[in-house]
Amino acid sequence: MHLVRWAAWAPSPDTSSGRVTLPLQGGVRPNPSHCLVYKVPSSSMSSEEVTQVESGTVQFQFSLGTEEHLEASSECVSSTQAERQPSKKPPTSPASPPKPPSPRLAATQDSPVGPGLSISQLAASPPSRARCGSAGPSSLQRGSPQPSPAQAEFPLEGRISHLEVDLSPAPLVLESPVAEQLQELPFTPLHAPIVAGAQTRSSGSKLSRAALALLQSSGFPEILDANKQPAEAVSPADPVTFNPQKEEADCLQSNEIVLQFLAFSRVSQDGRETPWPETVYFTFQFYRFPPSTTPRLQLVQLDKMGKGSSGSLSHILVPIDKDGCFDAGSPGFQLKFVVDPGFLKPGELRWFVRYLAAQSLQVDAWDGDSQLLVGSTAVPLKHLLRQGRPAVQVLHELEIVATEYEQDVMVVSGDVSRFGCVKPIGVHTVVKGQLHLTLASVGHTWEQSMRSSGSLPPSRSRVVSNEGTGSFPGGSLLVRGGPRAVNNVVQAQKLADVDSELAAMLLTPMQERRRGSVGAGREADVVRRRKLARMRSVRLQEAEVEAGRLGSSFLVQQSVRAQHSRDLRVIDAYRERTKAEGIASALRLAITTQHTLYTSLGTAEFFEFALKNPHNTQHTVTIEIDSPELSVILDSGEWRHFKAVAGLHTPVEEDMFHVRGGLGPQLFLRPRETAHIPFKYQTFSVGQPASQASAEPRPEKGMEAEPPGGSSAVPPKRVKVLFRGNGGKPLAELSLRVQQQPHVVDQVFRFHQPERTFLKKAIRLPPWHTLPGAPVGMPGEEPPVHVRCSDPDVICATQKAGPGEPQDVFLKVASGPSPEIKDFFVVVYTDRWLAAPVQTWQVYLHSLQRVDVSCVTGQLTRLSLVLRGTQTMRKVRAFTSHPHELQTDPKGAFLLPPHGVQDLHVGVRPRRAGSRFIHLNLVDVDFHQLVASWLVGLSCRQPVVSKAFEIMLAAGEGKSAHKRITYTNPYPAQRAFHLHSSQPDLLHFREDSFQVGGGETYTIGLRFLARQRAGEEEILIYINDHEDKNEETFCVKVTYQ
Repeated sequence: MHLVRWAAWAPSPDTSSGRVTLPLQGGVRPNPSHCLVYKVPSSSMSSEEVTQVESGTVQFQFSLGTEEHLEASSECVSSTQAERQPSKKPPTSPASPPKPPSPRLAATQDSPVGPGLSISQLAASPPSRARCGSAGPSSLQRGSPQPSPAQAEFPLEGRISHLEVDLSPAPLVLESPVAEQLQELPFTPLHAPIVAGAQTRSSGSKLSRAALALLQSSGFPEILDANKQPAEAVSPADPVTFNPQKEEADCLQSNEIVLQFLAFSRVSQDGRETPWPETVYFTFQFYRFPPSTTPRLQLVQLDKMGKGSSGSLSHILVPIDKDGCFDAGSPGFQLKFVVDPGFLKPGELRWFVRYLAAQSLQVDAWDGDSQLLVGSTAVPLKHLLRQGRPAVQVLHELEIVATEYEQDVMVVSGDVSRFGCVKPIGVHTVVKGQLHLTLASVGHTWEQSMRSSGSLPPSRSRVVSNEGTGSFPGGSLLVRGGPRAVNNVVQAQKLADVDSELAAMLLTPMQERRRGSVGAGREADVVRRRKLARMRSVRLQEAEVEAGRLGSSFLVQQSVRAQHSRDLRVIDAYRERTKAEGIASALRLAITTQHTLYTSLGTAEFFEFALKNPHNTQHTVTIEIDSPELSVILDSGEWRHFKAVAGLHTPVEEDMFHVRGGLGPQLFLRPRETAHIPFKYQTFSVGQPASQASAEPRPEKGMEAEPPGGSSAVPPKRVKVLFRGNGGKPLAELSLRVQQQPHVVDQVFRFHQPERTFLKKAIRLPPWHTLPGAPVGMPGEEPPVHVRCSDPDVICATQKAGPGEPQDVFLKVASGPSPEIKDFFVVVYTDRWLAAPVQTWQVYLHSLQRVDVSCVTGQLTRLSLVLRGTQTMRKVRAFTSHPHELQTDPKGAFLLPPHGVQDLHVGVRPRRAGSRFIHLNLVDVDFHQLVASWLVGLSCRQPVVSKAFEIMLAAGEGKSAHKRITYTNPYPAQRAFHLHSSQPDLLHFREDSFQVGGGETYTIGLRFLARQRAGEEEILIYINDHEDKNEETFCVKVTYQ
């Protein structure tokens, strides 16, 4: 406990009650508690009046009487509660009499001081019943079970105003027959939030001229425009002037978006010995195209290509062939996305232009060998706006940033009941490398004939009418060579070709029909019908041959005539049985209206159906829908909102629908009246699981990206809406063909979680619709935030912390068995009707086997992991995210027998204390597939330091310094010892191991390496025994000047 301010006051015996205001004291002056107090602000420039109040004041009322004390205390707490938690009800008028204070509110003020609450205890509210405090039994009165007016005025009564709990014994309250509802504390996030949009950052540095010349001379393919001229190069630091009208009026309507992955460079991380991959591949999703995965690219060092390294440029990306070889003469990998009017829906061009102007493309970099995530980066797309130019290109140097999440540890400071007082730790970012990427946009002319025959323009009509479908015009036979003046033409077909059951009956002989009457259900099998058809044709040919041989035999003619008669009777019976069904189907087709909807995840597609009553009588129409994703808009405010967004000017009616019981909405229609019924189709399911690109890279499919709507497109859905009148008679039917389109992903989150556990994370939303420079804590015009998830098994919610405070989206996901990867989408809205999402996130949850290890820094801890073989023999190898702290045995590739069990020996030697995670993957080296994955949770403590040394060195590119220290063997016999350092990049040993006799002294030679920047470092020297257990630890404090 720390003393911030203090004040002292003694009541005067002449006064019995009153209000007191005391200035708070601080600084070095003596205080009653004899504790150190925080200093007060300097008063040299303040007046005497300001000096009295600038350190803070405390105000309270006092009364020496019992009843007056209760009343004053209640009023004080009530006023404080009213200030902190304003009532949501409208304020009462000044003329209304004041309401009596609640006796429950005085309990919080009278509770004695106790120990501070923990985080888990703050998750529940204190009992709102008054406790017995030190004021005596007469100071607290038990209220009746009925709530008082003051209780209704303060719905959040019982909130903790200080972090103390009453531990005095309190009797149970048995007078109240109904248990009271506990009230929640002010919301406080208890885990570290992840800021959306701030996981990655672009590098502010620029390539040197030598590096640019090296890139240009490396042989990357040149980007040309439609006239075979080099595309205009722009700088990523230049501002972009965005004119939507100029972009939409461009004569080059086809946009060819080109992504060139050029180089991947390593960055120095101040002494961190991080692993560097030999091959990488990248995953991303551009606009509405399916997720893209590049093939594995080899990192070729520039020195091996006969060129000197320049600046931060170190490795060139080269595609790898199927046989594992690469050609350094053709570096880089290029992907193209064609966005033309044939790909875009009508009116979608402006959305695509806004996407380029406002969004960033998130790219994930993966280690091609270990299947570990290297890091992520985000590149802005605004430089792809051509603004009338034929082609533009921009070269980016992007930082690949890895977000590391340590174990969920919280450091809480201040008052937890206040907003913004929780200081989380355990989340930090590390720059892994730099990606050199070229983005280009090339314009091409587009002709109408280039439209694919299978890609029809979608229907964008917002009003669907059933007029013109109230009668069946009938059909006519298709006369060959005759005029086709009728639009509705029906061609006569054989009944055997229409119905498979009838065809089976006609093709079955009498004897087989009698024997197979029991198994008539099998006659519909396609293979059996094909065999019966071949059998009939063979028998007909045999009958013709026999008839030609015997001439016009009377028996043969009689048999054929009998067979034809039987077939006619079967056909007549079939027609009588299906006549009613056929007529009903034709009549239903006459009242059916067809409409096509093109939807995407989370976006509400709004349309109106103009329903006309075709009868001269009034009807109460009941609407029946066979899909929960399609609904009738019942709220008039929601209807107006969607009409304003769509630009419709049809009338809006209040209380249009009547809903009762489990029936659908009902509306009243007068004779021959037409009413506009609003519908909304909104889906949160993706139709099929997204591509799990992190599991393994896809094979190379060429340089052209796969357009949406290809083989991976979701098949269209059919939704029917039936409008029934009085007596259940159908008046109209709406048949919707719903074609789901790919959606835009704004950001991708990847989390690693132990298998079969719950992941609980908070993602902080960026401050939308807030003015720059607005003071923190002041309420502004902030829109309401709503979230939805594509997976119904994922709990997703958002809660407001307070006015002016940021909002967090909370996720609770159950992980599956290892190495399963669960992916889902989170859709964020800022309008109450959830019309269109403002952000769409894709979340990947990697389920790993968790292994917890408790260890000591500098000491080797051994453990074994069980490997279980798959159905086939595999050549596998273990990879780790921290190879300098975790080693495996065997180190290289080894064979994993099918259905076998084998041990993988793991040795952990951590270099720093604390809790963190290390990833361990078992990968098939031939097919680059992930076989198994572990999450090793380290809980490291530092050993006891027995000796400490101090040394001063010169910072910069100087020579290394050599020093010596001595160590005495405490044992009577000769022992072997091993030396390890907490920072091997700064300290080397002359010998890594030595032997010394019993009681003898050995001199250890040290070589301290130079460091570029000044500062202080504490280097630990671990002296371990022959079993690698820590014997002694020395600490050397190095000051670089």
